[in-house]
Amino acid sequence: MTTENLDKVTVKQLLTFIPDQSLSALAAKTGVDYQAKVLFGRSMFYLLLYGLAENERTSLRSLEDTFNSRRFKLLFNLDSGQTTRYNSISDRLATMNLDFFEESYKMIYGLFHEHFKPKETLKYNITRVDSTMVAETASKLEKGMITGIKKDGRKQIKYTISLDGLLPSSVKVFTEQAELSEDKTIPKTILALVDTHNDNVFVFDRGVQNRGAYVDLDEKKLRFVTRVRTNSRSKVIEELLLPVNRKVGNLTILKDEWVYLYGSKNKRVDVPFRLITTKDEEDKLILFVTNMKQDADKELIPVKDIITIYKQRWDIEVFFRFIKQELNFSHFLSTNLNGIKIILYMTLILAMLIHIYKKYNNVGYKTAKRRVKMELEELLTIIIVKACGGNPDIVFR
Repeated sequence: MTTENLDKVTVKQLLTFIPDQSLSALAAKTGVDYQAKVLFGRSMFYLLLYGLAENERTSLRSLEDTFNSRRFKLLFNLDSGQTTRYNSISDRLATMNLDFFEESYKMIYGLFHEHFKPKETLKYNITRVDSTMVAETASKLEKGMITGIKKDGRKQIKYTISLDGLLPSSVKVFTEQAELSEDKTIPKTILALVDTHNDNVFVFDRGVQNRGAYVDLDEKKLRFVTRVRTNSRSKVIEELLLPVNRKVGNLTILKDEWVYLYGSKNKRVDVPFRLITTKDEEDKLILFVTNMKQDADKELIPVKDIITIYKQRWDIEVFFRFIKQELNFSHFLSTNLNGIKIILYMTLILAMLIHIYKKYNNVGYKTAKRRVKMELEELLTIIIVKACGGNPDIVFR
């Protein structure tokens, strides 16, 4: 399917991008079905995808009911005689080979990215990177971070995600207390993309303050845009030419400089960066930092481009709110780390389906999820009608 001049997509069209034969090949490659009797890799893949889409708050018991239903097995061509229990699903999540789900996620991302690559508002390919946390009682989680001064008996797991336009292109899970700082997790996530996203511009919030992280990205020739605190110290190397029109949205450009930044212990970092100073309508200072100075033609990259790139970061905040509110990502279906990662990959696969459906059908997130669920039901009804020797066109006129 080509997406040129495509106004709408259906769930049936999107499901064709999940190649069943490739899932079977990945199952064989990863050995995910070793010693499995019922809950095979392919079965678990469709169970989680369908269960996350169908249920308002997915649980192990709701997945048990889904798997044991004839409707589910008919939709995905599974053995109608097989049944399972919720504790068996829990055990499989804890022990299944994670590689099967990670490779499935990467494969489907690649296919969607190829066919549904969005056009950015600027000429740059922008990757938004940020983290979100999900908490659970400490007794239930194997690993997790403790945040805040008060010890309230809860642990949190951090997910750092990179978002390319519509699609989450990568994700890393962090559980160690030392990884609580964004100075560690966001640069690590970006550097892992050096071979696949080296032409992109990475945008992240001011949670990353370690100047060494900026240097690491610059040394790998990875372009980035972020913010720094207003009290950040710097030494000016060169004052860059300001544009005639100094307004960018609600911001006024005050200075555009090529500088040396100072880091911890007031130590100067001898790698230059671009520091853009602006103020908003309430005279609040907002400072942007980037290693983007000139384009391929040695022309100064406009300040407006840098600020506009940073504003694209908000997309990932919207994405986090979507997966937490609409896809139940604010609680743990499994509290085992292996199971948590499996659910994460399947949530991101479903998020890609819904995100693309939302974009091409011009609807909101809630409407997109509701219609995806309805179209799955319609697909199932069509299969039932055909299986009974009827004509689905009579039902769906």
